[in-house]
Amino acid sequence: MRYILALFALWLAACTPTYLGSVPYYPYNLDDFPVFTSPAGQPLYGLRRYEERRWTAVARRPVGVFDFSITLELGGRLWPRPPFPNPVETCRFGGSDERPAAVRLVLLEAPPGFDVGLQEASYKLSCGRLERDPEGFEVLRYATWLEVLYRFEIPLVAPGTYGLRWQLWEGERMLAEEGRRFTLTAGR
Repeated sequence: MRYILALFALWLAACTPTYLGSVPYYPYNLDDFPVFTSPAGQPLYGLRRYEERRWTAVARRPVGVFDFSITLELGGRLWPRPPFPNPVETCRFGGSDERPAAVRLVLLEAPPGFDVGLQEASYKLSCGRLERDPEGFEVLRYATWLEVLYRFEIPLVAPGTYGLRWQLWEGERMLAEEGRRFTLTAGR
C-alpha cells in the first residue's frame, strides 16, 4: 500500500504545471514575447532562430552522382563557412540534422543581479523531398538556421519592469543585438 501511495505522490508531482519559459524544454519564443512576465527569483528560458535560409540544390549530373549546385533561395548574406557542407547526402539518409554552433554572448546592459547566458546553440537543417525537374535532374529544397536557447537569471528584486540588452557573436561577426523587458510579479 505504501508503494502505491508513493507512486501516486510521484505521479501528482509530475503533473504540476509549469509556466511558459520556466524550463528549457518549454521556453518562450523570443519572436513572440518582447516583454516577459514572471515571478522574481526564477530563471527563464527563451528560444530564438537566427540566420534562417532556404536553399535549392540541383544535380548537375545524372542520378546517383553526388554533384549538386546549391543556390540560396531566401535569406540574407551567406555564412563565411556553411554549417552543413554536404546537405544533400544528409537529406538522402535523414530528414534533419543538427550541429553545435560556436557563438558567444556579450552582455551590454543589465540591472544588478540580472544575467543572460547561452543554454544551447546549434545549427539546424530541415530537409525537403528530393524531386525531379523537367530535365530529369534531382532537386532538393531545404532550410537551415541557427537556434539559440537563452537562460535568463532573474534575481529576487522588487516587482517592476527591468530591461536587459545583449549581442550574439560568431567569431568576429555580430549576428544580432537583442533587448527584452521583464515585468516581475510579487510571487508565483
